[in-house]
Amino acid sequence: MTMSALFESLVINSMSLMPVDEEESPLLVNERETLSQAEASEEPKFKLQLNDKEVIMDELEDLLAYPRIRTIRDLQLTDNEFGNAGVALIASAESLSRLVTLSLGSNKLTDQAVCHLAGSATLKGLRNLYLQRNAIGPEGMKALGESDTLQNLEILYLKGNPLGPEGARILSGAVHWKQLRELYLQNTRMGPDGLRSLCESEILLNVTTLSLAGNRLDDKAADILANCKPAGRMITLDLYGNTLSEGAQSKIKNSPHLKSLKALQMDW
Repeated sequence: MTMSALFESLVINSMSLMPVDEEESPLLVNERETLSQAEASEEPKFKLQLNDKEVIMDELEDLLAYPRIRTIRDLQLTDNEFGNAGVALIASAESLSRLVTLSLGSNKLTDQAVCHLAGSATLKGLRNLYLQRNAIGPEGMKALGESDTLQNLEILYLKGNPLGPEGARILSGAVHWKQLRELYLQNTRMGPDGLRSLCESEILLNVTTLSLAGNRLDDKAADILANCKPAGRMITLDLYGNTLSEGAQSKIKNSPHLKSLKALQMDW
């Protein structure tokens, strides 16, 4: 199937060159030459942003067969209409073997989609995964945590998924994630039991940013966090949308285990 001219135009106009890496020279001869070099590079250097473009299965199939897709480092597909079946295509696409960042938020995805990603043979280079506002629960967390493919994740964004305490407990048991730096768990219904599981696990050992906003946490959460021994490298802790007192804030700030904490975000 040949990509329609209209969709190809959308793809081309939605591609942008990623910022220059620090180790690369910032001196650009000219824009055309820079783009040409990026196209021919061994490493993918482009971002493709197709958020809220009503991308359906046929278009996704065309996109994954498009020669320029191999130059994409960051693929943004939030708020589209391809569902779990589309994620199965993405997970099996050899053309995405060099992908670093993948955003699939608000796509009505379930645990099945996460299982596709977890079992992918081609997404081993993925470092940043955004799955916000879907319908992913404990089964999906189990697949993520046991995945050899996704063991090098550095950013995991799970905002607005119904993980519940059980999902948080399963997530906490992930043994592979030694590289995880940022973990976003806003509005996941984890509650204090889920938080306790998180704080008793090694998943937080290298995490510098943790978001727990909107999880129905009260002052009991402050005790759990203040005694969170694995969180010694945490720099930013987001607790917006919970019901913690001024005393809870003080307890967290004075915790001997949160010695690197610089930004504590609360409602007042």
